[in-house]
Amino acid sequence: MYISEVAIKNYRNFQDNKVIFTPGLNVLIGHNNAGKTNLIKALQLVFERKQRSKPTIEDFNSAYTDFSVPPSIEITVTITEHDDEEEDKNIVYDWLLQDGSPYSAQLTYIFALPAKYWASYSAEVELHKNDADGFDKTACFKLIEKKYLQKYVSHIYGGDPARQEKADPDLLDKFDFQFLDAIRDAERQMFYGNNTLLRDVLNYFLDYDITEGKGYEALEQTDKAELIRRENEFSEKSTELLQTLIDRISRDQILEYSEETGATKGGRPDFDAKVSELELLFALRLIVEKQGFKLPIKNNGLGYNNLLFIALILAKMQMERSSFMGDNAKVFPILAIEEPEAHLHPSMQYKFLKFLNKNLSEKKQARQVFITSHSTQITSAVELDSIICFYEDHEQNQRVAYPAKTFSDSAEDQDSKAYVKRFLDATKSNMLFADKIVFVEGLAEQLLLPCFAAYLDKEQVLVDSHVAIVSVDSRTFKHFLKIFAFHEENSPFCIKRKVVCITDADPSHKLKEPEGNDKKRWKSCYPVELHLKSNEYEYKPLATHAEDLFANFSDYDNIKICTPVSGVGKTLEYELAISNPGNPLLLTDAFPGRGKNKKVFFEQLMQKFTEGKSLENLLNDSEHEYLKSVVVACAWDEPAKRKAFIASVYHGAVESAKGEHAFYLERQLRDNLAKGDARVEFTVPTYIADSITFISE
Repeated sequence: MYISEVAIKNYRNFQDNKVIFTPGLNVLIGHNNAGKTNLIKALQLVFERKQRSKPTIEDFNSAYTDFSVPPSIEITVTITEHDDEEEDKNIVYDWLLQDGSPYSAQLTYIFALPAKYWASYSAEVELHKNDADGFDKTACFKLIEKKYLQKYVSHIYGGDPARQEKADPDLLDKFDFQFLDAIRDAERQMFYGNNTLLRDVLNYFLDYDITEGKGYEALEQTDKAELIRRENEFSEKSTELLQTLIDRISRDQILEYSEETGATKGGRPDFDAKVSELELLFALRLIVEKQGFKLPIKNNGLGYNNLLFIALILAKMQMERSSFMGDNAKVFPILAIEEPEAHLHPSMQYKFLKFLNKNLSEKKQARQVFITSHSTQITSAVELDSIICFYEDHEQNQRVAYPAKTFSDSAEDQDSKAYVKRFLDATKSNMLFADKIVFVEGLAEQLLLPCFAAYLDKEQVLVDSHVAIVSVDSRTFKHFLKIFAFHEENSPFCIKRKVVCITDADPSHKLKEPEGNDKKRWKSCYPVELHLKSNEYEYKPLATHAEDLFANFSDYDNIKICTPVSGVGKTLEYELAISNPGNPLLLTDAFPGRGKNKKVFFEQLMQKFTEGKSLENLLNDSEHEYLKSVVVACAWDEPAKRKAFIASVYHGAVESAKGEHAFYLERQLRDNLAKGDARVEFTVPTYIADSITFISE
């Protein structure tokens, strides 16, 4: 069995939310105050009975408004059959909602004001009602805190809560909920023998080579005899050692003071040389040994101490599941860890998650694990099915998303899911944490986009809005957009965040009837070439991947596809030149080229454009014979042709070194921006400006 779902009403930041879990590992990710810890605390209220504290007034959801009914907290946990062990169904049998296969059971925690106090409450709360605005929320909460919160009671019901049948505490005790919060003091909590948790673990592993964790009654007679022999040997040696210590103590001095104070009337004081194994375990302290030195645990690094702490918790969970505990043995251990990345460097985070996954599948000290995290390293180390995203959408609604569930069982979607999982490394998985995402198809766009935003006075908006700029191959945009293609009814598992895809137009053509060795395939072309030879070529003004993006994702309010204008646009580099045809900022020290097509030649070409020279004059000194011919043949007007020629030559010059050129261009644009009023004017291409505006709103 496993905890398959929790529904939370009116608890902390959960107004009325439902969260779905998977068997095994569940990794809860999201920004601060998204509700990750609150979810763990909600599970604690149901399963950690010994440590459960009474909710405070701050635990009620602050959005509660209908004070005609006293606010209550309700947490409903659904338990579903999965790879069951022998005792599983017996434990939840009285809580079943569905007895078939898979069976389904339910526990409901309710924290509420008993009905006998409602009349008094209603009379008092009416005094804080305003006919125009409803109840005064602040005053109502103060009233509850002062006069009624102490009267609230909590119950855990099994099965249908309408029956109000309380869950058997002995059965609830079969669940073992271990929670390691983010602010944990590993040294103080676990690493000294006078801590009962550590002592209990040590006692469990005492003579483990014989017991293997089984209770005494389950051992063979020979094993029992060996244990008795060891215990007798310990008693003899410890008694002898302690007697030696006692003999060194001047007891007469102590007795003298005892007689003078009259303490001896209660009995003559003395010292006993008998000590049990369990008592002596208190004397043990955990140390670390490194390079021949034995160091106190406090001298160890915080990260390693946290790992040791978790290791001891797992050992304790192993103990509590074993027959060593007899009838008190736990059946369903649950481990919840808040921010396991605390004090761990990235490679250790990755290794720790791999260990947890292995432990779940093999040793099963914990049968279900819940982890909260801000770490992209941890996100990249787990399966997509384990990830649960807590977030606020761009309309400030509290939501939960499940990236793996956004993919259907179709072969196409499963291919997309596999691709996304392979792609989500420690850098790219930032898209699951960011408030907004911009997908670009290359390094140039990734480098230049923040700089373009600065020219639009929106760079700080991108920073404040937690915008992630993620570079992926343009043909794979569709895989990632499936995660964000949110629809309230058809795709509620998706992440409803603003997403922009910036992609090239990439016009192309192909021969209708190939000759010789030519193949009938699409080849890149310039916009001026489109439709010039319709009898010989088929033309595509917009790349197939861009057409598919518009066709499949344009209807989603949170997704915007941005490309250069179909039929006249091409790539980022082309659009930069179209928007700034005479701007020297486009020329950098990394400007490549061959023959006359060098930086000096292009400076001269741009100068001619700025001076208003004719198209014929621009074409005169160029060696681009084919390009010259198609520009002349194009049906566009001369001003458009002049820009297109400049942009085409510029594109051809930088195409082979786009990344390097973008690096130098970004630096040059930044230097220009720093000049303030003396800067050279620069125009951000329209489709880029549109994308920045959309993601900034």
